[in-house]
Amino acid sequence: MRLLVDSEFRPAGGVVGAGFDELRWPQPVRPGDELHLEAEILEVRPSKSRPEQGVVKVRGTTRNQRDEPVQIFVGNLIVLRKH
Repeated sequence: MRLLVDSEFRPAGGVVGAGFDELRWPQPVRPGDELHLEAEILEVRPSKSRPEQGVVKVRGTTRNQRDEPVQIFVGNLIVLRKH
């Protein structure tokens, strides 16, 4: 989570997590592992109930120094929409 928070992914107005569709740890993380995060935007849509907000679906893959995925998640984020 720290990698995502510290990443360059910074929607205007910040984000609020709205839950995960998927969360897996296919490999263990060991002390001394060097981790990096890849984030991919899967979907952007307006909120059905709040026109000033939108929902961004993002897939994050955390990889270790051997390029092995150690965490995979698909999460939904609430963001402010531009007018």
